[in-house]
Amino acid sequence: MEGGGRTMNHARQAVRPFAVAWVLLACLVAPFARADEQSDRIQALEKRLEESARAQAENAKLIQALAARVAELERAAKATPEASAKAASAPGTAAPATAASPSATDHGPAIAELQQSVAQISEGLSKRSSNGETGLPMHGFADVQAAWSTKRDPNRLRGFNAGTLDLYLTPQFGERVRSLIEVAVEYEPTGEGVIDMERLQVGYIASDSLTMWLGRFHTPFGLWNTAFHHGANLQTSISRPRFIDFEDKGGIIPAHSVGVWGSGKHALGDGKITYDAYLSNGPSIRHAELDFNPFTDDDGGKMVGGNIGYQPHGELSGLSVGVHGFTSVVNAFTEGGTSIGRSRLRMAGGYLGYDERDWEVFAEFYRFANTNLADGIRRPSKAWFVHAGRTYGNLTPYLRFERASLDPGDLFFVAQDVGRSYDRTVLGARYALDARSSLKLEWSRTSEPAMTQIDGNGLLVPFLGGTYRRLGLQYSIAF
Repeated sequence: MEGGGRTMNHARQAVRPFAVAWVLLACLVAPFARADEQSDRIQALEKRLEESARAQAENAKLIQALAARVAELERAAKATPEASAKAASAPGTAAPATAASPSATDHGPAIAELQQSVAQISEGLSKRSSNGETGLPMHGFADVQAAWSTKRDPNRLRGFNAGTLDLYLTPQFGERVRSLIEVAVEYEPTGEGVIDMERLQVGYIASDSLTMWLGRFHTPFGLWNTAFHHGANLQTSISRPRFIDFEDKGGIIPAHSVGVWGSGKHALGDGKITYDAYLSNGPSIRHAELDFNPFTDDDGGKMVGGNIGYQPHGELSGLSVGVHGFTSVVNAFTEGGTSIGRSRLRMAGGYLGYDERDWEVFAEFYRFANTNLADGIRRPSKAWFVHAGRTYGNLTPYLRFERASLDPGDLFFVAQDVGRSYDRTVLGARYALDARSSLKLEWSRTSEPAMTQIDGNGLLVPFLGGTYRRLGLQYSIAF
């Protein structure tokens, strides 16, 4: 209890100065004109695909209109010399060249220009077959960073980081088939460059209310994990909430899954219901890090989860509320492949989001009831975060509070290198240079209590705990 009290006191002490800093920062940026930052955001996948389909139809109509205009000019050019000849043959008359009676020479450049326009648009559409294929649309994101932290930081940041190159491909195959491929090129903390297939999913639109996906996808819990992918410019803050970060970045629950996923929306009253249901490979713990088993499952147990939410219209437009949960059996292994133990992972929680009128708010709650299968004891834990940002012109200051209170006897958390309780306060600002690039500055303070963990060799190791601070700078672009 004393340790918990000290942690809460640390959190309160951290909140006071940064709440004041938040107010001061808001006052400084208040003179900026308000603007809708939605134009700065990369649109969601479904909207992008719909726009692509509409653009294809509009281009086809444009070609038809241009072709008709070419034919009209060609007919006019052919008719002009015939009319001139008839006028010249009549006694005492001449055929003057006027705006109402253009010459064939005048029509020549116009016809050539229109024919060139038709050829250019047709060439662009030639990649699309008659069955609706749209080629290989590709988008990209990149960022560079610099970060510094105090000596108690387990990662001890001291300089510059090349960040992530994220390639985002959305090939289409007909009206109902969708696909998404995301490849990230980045550096590990060891300095080794790696290429990760972050998402590889193929979907089929069964109806207006249901799309089925198969492959590797972002696990649809809460809002943050599916709203923001690996492209840094899409996200307001530099960092993600720690406990839902990507597995290789310190996340303690599976942010990725490989399996089948159904998602959809359905009108209900003055709003709509959103829903997700998925079945995927169950995760495991290897090298003291969560592994979502992208190649195959290590046993017959699968991860099952769902997410159901409601999005009202009208005055509450922009609001999302819902509940989420998942369960799976998780095996923990040493680096040599020896079993450390098995856990039953269970999570249930809720979330709230608001993205309207220059506000960005996320609040997510996770309650765990995990069981070590060796002793059958259920150990409760919980984690939550609240993030709020407000846009003033091109500037968006933001503030986030995070807390994870994890049972120190829970094998699922103790076997992970970062499976520790913590409190974190994050204060930052994002400045949009234009619609596709931004600068971000972020400061955070984290406190972790002392505890005993299980390392990659299955040995008990002490963690001394402490408080550390980080300062980060990021320049991100989208292309």
